[in-house]
Amino acid sequence: MQMNEKNIYPSIDLFLYDLKNGLGEDEKQIKTNCQSFCQKISFGLDKKEFEEKYTQFLKYKNNDADAIELLETRTRDFPSPLDGYYYPLQFADTYALLVDYSGKLDANGNPDDREQDINNIPFTKLKEEISQRISHQAGTIGQTWLLWGKLTANQTDAEIETLAQKCYTQIVSNYNWQRDFIGKGNLLAGTLFELWYCPQNLGGTGEEFWDKFRQESHHVLIWLFPENISAADMRQRVQTLYQDFLRLWQYRHKIVWSYYQSRHQKTILKREYVEVQPAIKQAGELPRLLQNNQLKLSKLQSTLSDNLINLSDYTIALNYLENQNRTIELNLGNYQSRLDAMEKKYPGSDLNFLKIFSESDIYAQKYQRQVQSDTITLTPGLTLLQNLNSTIEGIITLEQTKSDRQLNNSIAIAGVGLATSQVASAVILAQPNDYKQHLGFRAEVFAWSLGIGAIASVITILILRKFRH
Repeated sequence: MQMNEKNIYPSIDLFLYDLKNGLGEDEKQIKTNCQSFCQKISFGLDKKEFEEKYTQFLKYKNNDADAIELLETRTRDFPSPLDGYYYPLQFADTYALLVDYSGKLDANGNPDDREQDINNIPFTKLKEEISQRISHQAGTIGQTWLLWGKLTANQTDAEIETLAQKCYTQIVSNYNWQRDFIGKGNLLAGTLFELWYCPQNLGGTGEEFWDKFRQESHHVLIWLFPENISAADMRQRVQTLYQDFLRLWQYRHKIVWSYYQSRHQKTILKREYVEVQPAIKQAGELPRLLQNNQLKLSKLQSTLSDNLINLSDYTIALNYLENQNRTIELNLGNYQSRLDAMEKKYPGSDLNFLKIFSESDIYAQKYQRQVQSDTITLTPGLTLLQNLNSTIEGIITLEQTKSDRQLNNSIAIAGVGLATSQVASAVILAQPNDYKQHLGFRAEVFAWSLGIGAIASVITILILRKFRH
């Protein structure tokens, strides 16, 4: 058996991230998010014990502190003799979970530091145990797997990479080292590899796409230490990095999550823009319809009602897109700052490979430019919708004013005619009594009053037309 096919104390860590409260989520959804996260550490708990843990987590739902350890005991250990534990935290609007597992303790209750043949797929077994204990749930934002162990002999860089490749095949079913490999470096004397299987062409949009993506995406780190470091020292070095890794991977997954959320918002914006095209075309016909007096007020009001809904949807989607842009910008800055701090904290380490994600043109930088470009491209659509609705509102107001003025004129003309008719009747009825005794007197009075009223109405129409001109 070749030396590079053995490993001492193979271990695996899962860094998993869930959204605590997203933009616009109500109290019910926030509680659901908390319950879902709590379920990831609930393996083996009865209903009462789960409710206690859930209540413990829930009391921090309105607390946006930078970091909160959610368990009073900090960690929840796996049952003996399993050498593992859960460590749940809350980072502002994000839940974070570290799950550490190294197999079974030895007969004395200590970590088992015996050599293990890599061909016995130890990492497959370790990952399966963790997956079972979190009910095979992926993080709603994402997750990172860290595989680590100690070499059994002095080995060349090529031999170490060969061993890393064998480790990788044990936890990713659709593996391809050349396709997924990002880079490698050195951290605390161990060789560290980074890989990312990013699934493509999953189909669907929005939640449907993201649910598939987060299940199939695998961000993996493989950390192999030299044989001259004791197993206890190796464990201590890995534990030293937990807090930095918890933060670093959180920023990374937030960037990826925000980018793919922005793709969904872009789809919504493009669809809304297509749906409003008939109204835009109709707006181009408004001058001709105005000239020909062919505008229908009811149709304009219906169009305006539909456009206001489109405007609302477009505004919300554009706001979400801008929010994703800000999220990427913030977390990209945090990722770079954390890396800079780690380089100072661990002198002699080579972490340049971790900068590929934040500085290369194929990952975070591309995501940021794409979202910024989409925001710039799609923002004028909001102005167009606003102007379109303002135009239609103005025309509706104009038509309503015209209609109201015509109605008022008609009322005024009728009022003048009626008032004049009444005056004429009163004057005629005021004549001497002998005149009133003639036959047909009442019919004559009625006819005279109507005639005088009609003449007054005609005069009123002429006067209104003169003033209108």
